[in-house]
Amino acid sequence: MEKLSYDLTEVEESMKDTSCILDSTISRTHRTIPERRGRLLHPTPGRFCIAFPMDPVDGRGSRICYRVWKEIIPDAFRRYQFIGEGISKSGLEYFSGFRFIQEALKMKCDGRIMPGIVMDWIEGVTLDRFLNEKWGDLDENSRLAFIQDFYCMCYRLREAGIAHGDLSCLNIMVTSSNSIRLVDYDSVYVPGMGSSFYQVTGGADGFQHPGRLNPGRPLLAGVDDDNFSELVIALSLWTAFFEPSVTRLYDESNLLFLPEDLSGKTGIERLEHLRGSEGWKTAGKYRTRFTHMDVLMKALESIRGPVSQVPSLPGLAGREAIMSEDFYPKLNVALTHKVAYCTACGHRFPDYSLDYCTACGTKRHVYKA
Repeated sequence: MEKLSYDLTEVEESMKDTSCILDSTISRTHRTIPERRGRLLHPTPGRFCIAFPMDPVDGRGSRICYRVWKEIIPDAFRRYQFIGEGISKSGLEYFSGFRFIQEALKMKCDGRIMPGIVMDWIEGVTLDRFLNEKWGDLDENSRLAFIQDFYCMCYRLREAGIAHGDLSCLNIMVTSSNSIRLVDYDSVYVPGMGSSFYQVTGGADGFQHPGRLNPGRPLLAGVDDDNFSELVIALSLWTAFFEPSVTRLYDESNLLFLPEDLSGKTGIERLEHLRGSEGWKTAGKYRTRFTHMDVLMKALESIRGPVSQVPSLPGLAGREAIMSEDFYPKLNVALTHKVAYCTACGHRFPDYSLDYCTACGTKRHVYKA
């Protein structure tokens, strides 16, 4: 029976043998980087691929990333053609330029030829390392600028009709100048894909709505794939803005919320776990001081319903605020509240999301505070 996946050791052994690197240009001009105990230098493997940095043989030029598949994904080749065209057309600086290689690596264990990608190497650290190692030393303006840059990235991605599909600490890199770069494009959605491709991953547990992690049936990839993870990251950044020491709890697997904080068999159970989490309580200390925190937390309460009802971060913040020099004050606006009882018949609204009385049909009264 043909292998459907290869482990790290099998891929590494093939990469060590130059004759197995089938892209002639790369095998001639670049070399892998040995680490200790005969291992090759590489970041933590993704679900489907392993990325190997390679340096120029002559010492001149830039480091590149030779990223090869370790799992067989039937529509990966066609998907990556769309992704490459879509990213190139967008011109967004968050992505690394890349070239798809249909025959990238010959596996020594069985001779199978695996596809891959050659990309520009992004120098930087993962989001969790940036928050752990550098965040506390930034002044307030620098922290605010980084958060605004994250919002701007989310807005520009959505404006281009693109979703990364797996926003998490390991897939967000921060350069030495605090610029944001994205890695791991297996799950990326671009407009040219239409509704012809299914999601290849539900994302990282501490960043995702359970409706994506365990959908029950395959979900189509689309521009809304990042909605929930953007809310999680945004709330985590704002909490760290007001309380920098909270970053000591962040790691490569989670920011403000642990996987169990977002779990539950029912919507009510998920909401209870979320509201009872330490991350929720920490963020809640600032929701009256900065009203946008309240907006984000109410949006995250959409975990109670289906993933299709999760709002987008750019939609909540608005273009005017995201692009404004007055980013913070424009987000810190008066909140709109909904009354608990119908002003016409006195019936209690069973759900905060309802805008009309279920008993008499009267439009629900709202007020600002």
